[in-house]
Amino acid sequence: MKRLKILINFFLIICCFFPSIATADDNGCVILLYHRFSDEEPKSTSTSPSIFNQHLEYLVDNKYKVLALNEVVKRLKLKSSFPEKCVSLTADDGFLSFYTEAYPLLKKYQLPMSVFISTEPIDKKYKVMMSWEQLRDMSPLVDIYNHSVSHLHMVDLNNLTIKNEINIAQQRLYKELNIIDKFFAYPYGEFDDNTYSLLEELEYVGFGQHSGVAGISSDLLNIPRFSMSGPYAKMDSFSLKIKTLHMPIESENPKSLIISGDFKPKLVLNFSRPLSAYEKNNFSCFISGQDQPKISWLSSQSLSVKSKEPLQIGRSRYNCTMPSSKKGRYFWYSKLWLRQ
Repeated sequence: MKRLKILINFFLIICCFFPSIATADDNGCVILLYHRFSDEEPKSTSTSPSIFNQHLEYLVDNKYKVLALNEVVKRLKLKSSFPEKCVSLTADDGFLSFYTEAYPLLKKYQLPMSVFISTEPIDKKYKVMMSWEQLRDMSPLVDIYNHSVSHLHMVDLNNLTIKNEINIAQQRLYKELNIIDKFFAYPYGEFDDNTYSLLEELEYVGFGQHSGVAGISSDLLNIPRFSMSGPYAKMDSFSLKIKTLHMPIESENPKSLIISGDFKPKLVLNFSRPLSAYEKNNFSCFISGQDQPKISWLSSQSLSVKSKEPLQIGRSRYNCTMPSSKKGRYFWYSKLWLRQ
């Protein structure tokens, strides 16, 4: 009995002084990505306002902590912990429907959100886009960040074009909204090695369009976000995604999105800890429109994933999941590929 008490006391001391031991692998924040808010716009990029209302209501009713994006980035840089139920809301492009449909709901629930805008459509006063006045009107509940000048595919561009797309947009954001945070969302989630390197050189934080949870080992030049448009916005998909956990991956190879050759890219994942036999046996990856890819374990902390068929032209993803010890919650990881 005395020995048991000693063990319990020792465990309590460990938990008090080293809480990250139990949470370092899965601690993170789910970042959600929206585009348009409409029942009539293209389904692939639209979320019904009524569905968005259900999303926000669910977050409030289930006591999720909705963090502003700059707070998420701050914690990622400091490698500090997140609340257990952590979500951050983002939207890309700056469509007018954000102001007319989404913003009133954000005010209703008093939840923060961030919008990445391309500045040229706003400067040209396109009717489907928000205006600078409307963007200012949403402060401080809604933060605005950089989505380039003209929403180009950031692939196969020369250095001057890339820098102009990023720097000129940032200058407009500063002039109109006094934005100084250097956050950049890649249009279409696409970039090549050159764009990636220039974003690092310009000292930006980058956001992609691949699913996964932002966590301690996330690449700060390509932070994942779960799409909430079209079929992905349905409540069963939404409730599953916001419960996902940060996959304990220390590194991936390659980082590049661009594929060539046989168009069956091999991805090597290195985990931050040895996986249990249960985790290894239940680790799965999927490719849309294909059978499951070939998974080869290189060690208890490393594996390779390779598609069995060539990936299609355009964007494809390896989506990987693994069950956790938390009931109904899964580790989630996604790798975006681009075949030109």
